[in-house]
Amino acid sequence: MAIFAIVVEERSFRGAAKRLVLSPSVVSHHVSLLEEHIGTPLLYRSTRSLSLTEAGRQMYKASRAMILSAEGGLDLFAREATKRLTDLRVAIPATLAPHPIFEKVTSFCKRYSGIRLTLSSSDTMLDLFKENFDIAIRMGKLEDSSLIAKRIGEDQLMVVAAPSYMETRPSLTHPNDLKSWDCIRFSPVQNEINLSKKGSKAKAVWGQSAVVVDSIEAMRRLAIAGVGLASLPRSAIEDDLRSGRLERLLPDWNDKTLGIYLVWAKNADNNEATRYFIDHMASK
Repeated sequence: MAIFAIVVEERSFRGAAKRLVLSPSVVSHHVSLLEEHIGTPLLYRSTRSLSLTEAGRQMYKASRAMILSAEGGLDLFAREATKRLTDLRVAIPATLAPHPIFEKVTSFCKRYSGIRLTLSSSDTMLDLFKENFDIAIRMGKLEDSSLIAKRIGEDQLMVVAAPSYMETRPSLTHPNDLKSWDCIRFSPVQNEINLSKKGSKAKAVWGQSAVVVDSIEAMRRLAIAGVGLASLPRSAIEDDLRSGRLERLLPDWNDKTLGIYLVWAKNADNNEATRYFIDHMASK
């Protein structure tokens, strides 16, 4: 507990090691043993920084208060940790609200009613370390190699537009024809339209930017209003396609498939609630 408290105060294993005259590996080992003992992670580690989990913040307070009676302090924290396992912080793209993946989130809540889920739903990618999330669901290409990832599904992008907008444009025969069309863009990612068809070379098309947004729902509504074309996940627009509010452009050409992943820090699955969530979301 004393070593953990000094790691927090020094904001690094190296700084704590220097203060304690120990090697960084020994300091890290003792913190790992403490996490194993209480059954939940205290620190989320990346190559650049350390951040405290909710349990970590409470453990730090306990460590400072009980530094002279560590054994009794550990016993007390172990009893409280069992209760804190009921808390789970999850980040999920708002885009996935209509996707079957979200139904698995709701079934998780029903099955594990003792776990208090804090769900942050946003199309802007949230930082697991800075925002203190236990786990996140993400779509598309993953770039942070410090996180563990598990693929749990996929969605298909489709290029669509409202009939009212299509009436103002010449008919389409090839992806290159889209270059003169107005395009509604999604700012969090580089969302060029990549269309491919068997027997033809894949085409990357940008079009002319009509408006840039950070919400898939905003893209959908702007497309329905006839502002321009948009490349949207199928799950978000299935009702619009059935009702005719939106029409798929160049249906013989396919846009890219987006993988859906669970991502978490390397030691986050030491938390029992996180393990339950991973197993439930990854189940068939």
